[in-house]
Amino acid sequence: MNEARFVELLNAYGAELSRWPDDDRGDAEAFLEVAPHRIKDIWESERAFDHLLALEKNGPASISLETRVLAASSTWRNLRRPVNAFGKWRMPQWLTGGALAASLALGFAVGYAGEPAQNSDADYASMLTVSGAGAGAMFFSAMNDPER
Repeated sequence: MNEARFVELLNAYGAELSRWPDDDRGDAEAFLEVAPHRIKDIWESERAFDHLLALEKNGPASISLETRVLAASSTWRNLRRPVNAFGKWRMPQWLTGGALAASLALGFAVGYAGEPAQNSDADYASMLTVSGAGAGAMFFSAMNDPER
């Protein structure tokens, strides 16, 4: 058994070797006898943690705790209720969904209808030129500027 396998089993089953699988228990006991100090320290801290868990394992909840939890849950439920903004007029839920679907459809229709027609020949030509002149002509005109 190596350190990584020992730590993996220690994390899975705790420090009590009787809870470990039978195949690994003997190897773990032998490894623990010759293990470095850091592995023994990890095992000791895991034993202390297991002891703390065993102390609180079967403790029943007190009546005051149960009362506080139940009281807090009912107020929490009251806080989560939606506010009725329309007073006594209540709108059906399908109406809200229909309004959302209609606004979505209208948005798509306006988006596609407002798209301009593409003329690929004119766009390609305007991409290759800068203000009607080629990029090279613009460069040469900047070099021959008389103000410099």
